[in-house]
Amino acid sequence: MTAYLFAGAAAFVMLTGVALAQGVSSETTTTTQSTTTTPAPVTGTYSSSKSLKTIDGNGTETDKTQSYSSGANGTSAKSSTVTTAPDGSLLRSHRDEQTVSPAGTTTTTDHTTAY
Repeated sequence: MTAYLFAGAAAFVMLTGVALAQGVSSETTTTTQSTTTTPAPVTGTYSSSKSLKTIDGNGTETDKTQSYSSGANGTSAKSSTVTTAPDGSLLRSHRDEQTVSPAGTTTTTDHTTAY
């Protein structure tokens, strides 16, 4: 059930991104995406990861990665974005969220760094 929900959310994000990209003026955008889903070795566990690389018409490069896993000990969701401007400046951000079972305690960490 979780796999279908995650796959549906991923498809929505991809379609929304395509629709937004189509609304942009005459800029050229190059996108590369890969998704890896690891089969669950034990009932009740799941993991998936996705990466997306985009280069817009101005030469700004954006690399995004996402991963999700769940099992008997809880869930973990991580995402990171690295944006490199044509002048070489960088903006890095990442988010880690973990929920521990059975207590349901959630820890979220957000971090953004500009270079």
